[in-house]
Amino acid sequence: KFINCFHKIIIKNINLIKVIKIAVGTGLAIFIAGIFGLNYSASAGIITLLSIQDTKKSTIKIALKRIAAFVLAMLISFVVFSLFGYDIWALVCYLLIFVAVCMVFDLNEGLSPCTVLVTHILATKYMSFDVVKNEAVLMLIGTSVGIFLNMYMPRNLKHIREYQAKIENEIKYMLDTLVGFLRDENNRVKLEYDFDALDKLIDSAISKAYIDKDNILSYDLKYFINYMEMRKSQIMTLRYIFDQGKGMKTRPSQARDVAELIFNLVPKLHESNNAVNALMDLYFVKEKMKNSQLPKSREEFEDRAILHSMVVNFEQFLEIKREFAANLSEEEKNIFWNR
Repeated sequence: KFINCFHKIIIKNINLIKVIKIAVGTGLAIFIAGIFGLNYSASAGIITLLSIQDTKKSTIKIALKRIAAFVLAMLISFVVFSLFGYDIWALVCYLLIFVAVCMVFDLNEGLSPCTVLVTHILATKYMSFDVVKNEAVLMLIGTSVGIFLNMYMPRNLKHIREYQAKIENEIKYMLDTLVGFLRDENNRVKLEYDFDALDKLIDSAISKAYIDKDNILSYDLKYFINYMEMRKSQIMTLRYIFDQGKGMKTRPSQARDVAELIFNLVPKLHESNNAVNALMDLYFVKEKMKNSQLPKSREEFEDRAILHSMVVNFEQFLEIKREFAANLSEEEKNIFWNR
């Protein structure tokens, strides 16, 4: 069992696709550099290895930074080697300047590969157009192979949709529990739910949505991130409602109207519901509560006060969804709602 468990942990933590990309990409870059007859062809493979990131956007962003850093490295090395010659102290001087410049312009990703290329010049003991061209082509091959291989990136969209379904089902379950609690005149139903586990589920969904957002260059998937954040805010509100309900000792007659409202809402709790109709229904429930007879006992007064506070927070629950829907563009609705 221990061996099987250990094996599963190892497999789970290995990104097999990335492993294959790095291995194949490194070999391919060295092979291409060899075809062009470049000196230090292995450096192209190292640059490819460093270029393959977890997302498409980060791969392209880092590649552009490295190209900019390469231009600066060649200019700085030309000046330094011309002044101090081609020795170790000139390299130290080059690094003092280049590292500082990379920090100022946020080009730290170019430090390692560019310095490796500069050491080729140091070993050659002279700097000419052909030498610089050799290093430039090595950089170009390494970054290009990395970008090319990372154009294939498995998408999490299916998993995100599965997360959506799970989260919506959990919210429906919570609302069903709330309905049962409000209808329970014998005070037997407990308002209990593992909110911490659901928070972890949503955080995982948000993490995958961010990864997918950076892997799809044609359109922005900030919709899914905003959606998950919206559900997270709603669940925080439900947690507060559950905490409030635990202080209720009896069920005022008004609780049945609130329960009926929530019961009718549950089947309509889906992604494209803008909650406007539910808010209108809630308004009439609040008006009916307002026009109810005054409580006849202290206990009824306290329970009705708790119920009123729960209703106010449930209105906030609906407002969160209404605001989310109102902020969507027609294009986003057509892409994500009409699926």
